[in-house]
Amino acid sequence: MVLRDSLGKIIFSSCRELRACAEPLEAELLSCLEGLNLALQWTQLPIEVETDCRVALKMITAVDRDRSRYSMLVDQIRRLMSEGRVVKLAHICREQNSISHYLASFGRTECRTVVWLGSGPGNVPDLCKTDYALD
Repeated sequence: MVLRDSLGKIIFSSCRELRACAEPLEAELLSCLEGLNLALQWTQLPIEVETDCRVALKMITAVDRDRSRYSMLVDQIRRLMSEGRVVKLAHICREQNSISHYLASFGRTECRTVVWLGSGPGNVPDLCKTDYALD
């Protein structure tokens, strides 16, 4: 995950090794939870959580109580979103999510959990600059 300000400057980027994960949906929900948790701690700015997973987005934004196997994760995300901060959820296409996919791959292949302040591994800073220029 990557947290950027309104000018595209990296506040932090991070990755986490998931030692047990049943499916990609679980990984996406865990990423949303962790990213939101970190963003709430590291900035007072409004937060926009972007995901390329429509299923996760639908689960989080549904009015009804979630009764899936991931109900605890969904409830935790909803609780964080209701703590009085401005949090917006947005769906983006997979091609727009290349930075997060790069970081997820890094965490998986390097078996590491890391937070970089103001930067990121490899070409993450360059990807952020390119991504911001395209917006």
